[in-house]
Amino acid sequence: MKRRSFLAAPVAMATMTEAFGEPAYDGWIDPTPKVNVKRTLHLEQSHKGMVLIKTDAPDKPRHLIKPEVIDSIWGRGAYEIMPQSLHWKMIDSGWFGEEDLWFPFEKNSPEYEVWFGYFQPACEAHDLISNLLGVNNFWFIDPKDVGYGLEFMLHPSTPRYATVKLEGPQWISGFKELVESKAAHLTVETEVHPQLHAREDK
Repeated sequence: MKRRSFLAAPVAMATMTEAFGEPAYDGWIDPTPKVNVKRTLHLEQSHKGMVLIKTDAPDKPRHLIKPEVIDSIWGRGAYEIMPQSLHWKMIDSGWFGEEDLWFPFEKNSPEYEVWFGYFQPACEAHDLISNLLGVNNFWFIDPKDVGYGLEFMLHPSTPRYATVKLEGPQWISGFKELVESKAAHLTVETEVHPQLHAREDK
């Protein structure tokens, strides 16, 4: 990525500065306030009449920025702690070209396990909603009922697999009202889609 295009991306700089500090360049610009990206929660049929909640994240991993590119900007080791979601935000904004990217997602690779456990749609929805509602400290594989028809669950799986479900379609309207009242950047789609994958039912 060219230095000029990098310094012309103030929103990215605001986000990245919060996480990693100023990049190792001169000519630093004042960052703009952090912006919340609009997200949509989708609903999918699950077993026993339950409804699985997913985010609008892709259901397959995406390219990341190469470690040497990230480390050359934010210092050695920055790649190891940078969330994959920040890679995608900067890539989607056009701040890195194809020559800066790689796809390190062979099964059992660290990058694949991080993507599956935290950024694929079901796990991301679990973490997003649990953070929104302050849900934590529930036992491994035991479902956590917090009201609103929601059931949080950590499955006995490697990579990590976590889900959040509604006990049935009758809870959808209340869930939508709850989420959208707490987070202006979140929208809940009320249509329940056919089940795409069976893993959450096991």
